[in-house]
Amino acid sequence: MNSLLIYGSVQGNPLYNCSSKPSFQWTQDLGTPRMFLGIILMIFGVFVEIVYIPCLIAIYKRGLLKLSCYKIMFLLGVTDMIATSIATILSGYLFIVGAVFCSYPELIYVAGCIGLGGWVCSCALTLLLVINRISDILAPTISEFLFTSYRTWIVSLIPISYTLYVICFTPPVIFNSRIMSWIRDPLIFEGRSKEYFNPIQIFNNIVLITGTIVFYGAYCFFMRKRQMGFKISSGRNVFIQSIQICLINCSAAIVYTSMMFFKPNEFIVLFGELAWSLVHGCPAIIYLTMNRTVRQEMMSWFRKSSAVRDSEKNNTTSM
Repeated sequence: MNSLLIYGSVQGNPLYNCSSKPSFQWTQDLGTPRMFLGIILMIFGVFVEIVYIPCLIAIYKRGLLKLSCYKIMFLLGVTDMIATSIATILSGYLFIVGAVFCSYPELIYVAGCIGLGGWVCSCALTLLLVINRISDILAPTISEFLFTSYRTWIVSLIPISYTLYVICFTPPVIFNSRIMSWIRDPLIFEGRSKEYFNPIQIFNNIVLITGTIVFYGAYCFFMRKRQMGFKISSGRNVFIQSIQICLINCSAAIVYTSMMFFKPNEFIVLFGELAWSLVHGCPAIIYLTMNRTVRQEMMSWFRKSSAVRDSEKNNTTSM
């Protein structure tokens, strides 16, 4: 958002000025409509948003926010819903129309800021979540100090502040339908790609993703070793969930980091775009399919609804 803060508008920044051609000309010259990919992304994005809402409601209604891990999971869910609206739903529409930056400069610029913020916030909250889990195993005293009661919300201000900094003061990612990805360069000027360099994005992708993998690996190891009072199948579920999250996050991070230094194969770029959508969408599916508490709360809603309908039907019959 630094263009809006410094120049007052997106195109007030010379690096993002599209005035040399009308927007439809930019779309014709640089864009490539991808109808099928766009429709798939939009359907997946809407599905994720629909699934996430009852998951978050279930976490709240069950009183799970008393637990520190669920506080972080709740924040992660809100972040994922915001990011999904950009990385999946909006991306789907932009693929359908074959958009590039200068097709909708204001929309794509602001969305790129929010989308990048959602990505880094998701990475930071995922790392915080695993630190929370592993501190319960190895350092209960530290866990109690950092994550007891309201302190979890205070600690969560660290990734939130980091996210706000990235959104407000670093270059955004920019959508391009031909490249099939959100990249740093709006491709307005040739030979000026380095001026859009964002070191925070590289820091995030290397440091936070590496940290997440290391901590998740340690968490799975100690969960397996101690078993924490769970059955073996439960420990296996924790391991599977952790591996899924790590692989998806790591895959997207590797592709997007590599794109800052060289042009990868288009299928790899497409994989990175899909992986970004999965990063924000898969947690909702994991909660629904593998989190027994959330699933039981949602099933109770259907049982209550069925009981109410039966009761109304019986009352109508008796009348």
